[in-house]
Amino acid sequence: MALLVNILILCGGVVLLLSGGELLVRGAVTLASRLGVSTLIIGLTVVAFGTSAPELAFNVTASLSGHNELSLGNIVGSNIANIGLILGLAALLKPLKVNSSVIRREMPIMIAATGLMILLAALPVEGRVISRMDGSILLALFAGLSVYAILATTRSRRGADWGETFEQEIEEVGERDRRRPVWLATVLLIVGLALLAGGGRLAEIGAVQFAAELGLSQTLIGLTIVALATSLPELATSLIAVRRGQVDIAVGNVVGSNIFNILLVLGTTSVVRPVETSNAAVESFGMAGFLAVVLWYPISRTAGQRVSRLEGAFLLGTYLAYMAYEVVTL
Repeated sequence: MALLVNILILCGGVVLLLSGGELLVRGAVTLASRLGVSTLIIGLTVVAFGTSAPELAFNVTASLSGHNELSLGNIVGSNIANIGLILGLAALLKPLKVNSSVIRREMPIMIAATGLMILLAALPVEGRVISRMDGSILLALFAGLSVYAILATTRSRRGADWGETFEQEIEEVGERDRRRPVWLATVLLIVGLALLAGGGRLAEIGAVQFAAELGLSQTLIGLTIVALATSLPELATSLIAVRRGQVDIAVGNVVGSNIFNILLVLGTTSVVRPVETSNAAVESFGMAGFLAVVLWYPISRTAGQRVSRLEGAFLLGTYLAYMAYEVVTL
């Protein structure tokens, strides 16, 4: 009976996540169109923050409870799932043409943030702990990037070369989205964020309790089931964006979310309580870094600047193989 209840909680969370993802994309596209803000910035700030909210809520709760393995596994597992699972599936549905500014700016930032996370986890300082000082540095970097994004938006409005807006990349945007009032788009955005946060929390609770009943380790729970549950907003938002022809939102959402997970979520978590690391954690961080480089390098070297179906299949296959390895070894 308890197992059935947990499955129902998980399914209920998924329904909320899908609904929230739809509302979030609709609100973001309308705001970008009506307010003149590039959907690149929307995807890398508002959307990424909203879809990272489940990770942040879960990690702060887990950190306060002293469950470092859960919180650390959730962060790295979410980042691996974002690239391997989400972009892999999205590219299989439709090749993802990537905005040039994402390749020049956002992807290198994601790779640098991942490298910093690996360094902090691997260095034998303070007993292999990501300390409160480390967390403060990550949060300071997050604040700096947020200011940078705001300034970039201002420059974009003035015509500076911040890259083409996503509207030029969208194949078809409904007239209803274009004509929706700004206040209604704002309401949709807020409701979407609320549904994503609530749905993520429900999905996480159901997944954790379901896994605990099966006797799985906290590390494995955090890296797989919890990471999948809290990554469902990114999955829902990205797949919905691809279905609607807004492929840049899918890529920008994943890249921005990974940056947020490292700088904001890990930073906040380690400030709340220092996070202990291990060789297994460093290995998982390395996989996140590998996928980030694999995503960036081919599309930065090819004229089409796109994630092809073949590359999507490789990302998805790598993710599934790594998850199978973790299930067997942990």
